[in-house]
Amino acid sequence: MAQHGQALEEALGQLLLQRSRSRLLQATLAAAPAGVDAHNYAVLSGLARIGPATAARLAGEIGIDRSGASRHADRLVKAGLLRREPDPSDGRGTLLVLTETGEETVAALRGALARHLDARTASWPPGLAEAVIDGLHRLVAD
Repeated sequence: MAQHGQALEEALGQLLLQRSRSRLLQATLAAAPAGVDAHNYAVLSGLARIGPATAARLAGEIGIDRSGASRHADRLVKAGLLRREPDPSDGRGTLLVLTETGEETVAALRGALARHLDARTASWPPGLAEAVIDGLHRLVAD
């Protein structure tokens, strides 16, 4: 059986480098409204993926500290993309929740990234993009 771990590690390492992430973010943020930048996009996108969450939970999910998540959330609240609501499971806490405008913004940004990725993979041989997608899903699920 073929061993692919080292090649996969190298490919993922390249993808996770700042320059690779920056290129993807640039393509995504080209459609971003005022108030959304490379620093707070992870908060907006992460919240869209996990749903309403405390700043602490969101921070853990996206890999930043709680105070950073709160600072970025403050900016997104001011931009009208997030709101704070009482946490029904903890009367002292609050949940970060996307507003309707926030949900629309995330959809637009994800659409921009999808179009960028479509353009980048358009010349790939038939079936290759589907195989990469399947492989990534399997890797994450495992």
